Amino acid sequence: MAKKHFLLPSRLVNKIPALRTFVWVLEATVLKSLIGLIRLLPPERAYGFANALFRGLKPVLPFTRKIRRNLTIAFPHKDLQEIERLARAICGNLGRAAVDLVLAQRIWAAREERIEFVMENGVDLASYRGRPAVLVGGHIGAWQYSIFVAAHYGLDITTVFAPEENPYLKAYLTGLRAGLGGHFVSRNGCMRHLSKELKQGHLVGYIADTRSDDGQAVPFFGTLIAANTSAARLAIRYHCDLIPVRCERLDGVRFRLTVHRPIRPADPEAPVAEQARQMTAALFRHFEDWIRQDPSQWMCFSQRWPKEAHEG
Repeated sequence: MAKKHFLLPSRLVNKIPALRTFVWVLEATVLKSLIGLIRLLPPERAYGFANALFRGLKPVLPFTRKIRRNLTIAFPHKDLQEIERLARAICGNLGRAAVDLVLAQRIWAAREERIEFVMENGVDLASYRGRPAVLVGGHIGAWQYSIFVAAHYGLDITTVFAPEENPYLKAYLTGLRAGLGGHFVSRNGCMRHLSKELKQGHLVGYIADTRSDDGQAVPFFGTLIAANTSAARLAIRYHCDLIPVRCERLDGVRFRLTVHRPIRPADPEAPVAEQARQMTAALFRHFEDWIRQDPSQWMCFSQRWPKEAHEG
């Protein structure tokens, strides 16, 4: 989930372009120093340290206001105190998400103790060897570890990612991402590459909970969101399954990876655009369920709904 800046609001940096290089260098220096420290710690201490640090940084993180706005729309009956508690927990989980990337190889090596793999009734991911499928999730829980299901079942997967805009971090974070396994392709102009992978009978991984200005309207917590339907369109075009995958954080440094039943269009005879909208709406119902179960695991740092929803 790449962001333009973590230490200062992007709006401020855009107004004062001379700040950009300074902020990028500062962010790269801080992040690399933190990662160097995290690598020295055992997993329990690394996750605890990152959680405490980012909880403490909540008042100064530039996206805290967006977290509050998203939580207020999703949970209008929660009072301000509960919204603030959740916002602090979400900031802590952002720290944990950074540790996920750094310790991915160590977590995978200890997967028998740390990762629980669950298949919904009727799902057999191992049967997709040689068959294409689109695995889709959202920025919820330890979403980066969703890719582990492919390696667990011996499958080839290519996952879409958002490249960092900070040139002093781009190559460094690309190297860290390699620790997750599989292959990665930038979301910028990725469709040709994904099409090739599906044609070859491989899996494709896609994070689809972000809003898109040219997306289709689907309900999300009772308010319409312009949703990205690209994952559903890929599944329709290549006649393959759209499979939701969720990675939850459990107590301690443990995770539960659940593969859900494939999503089908409500009306398979409808035009492709309508089928894609129906499938994406069903996917967002999954996201709602996951978030309601534990809102603190929702990485809602970006604007999810149109401005009118926030103003209302």
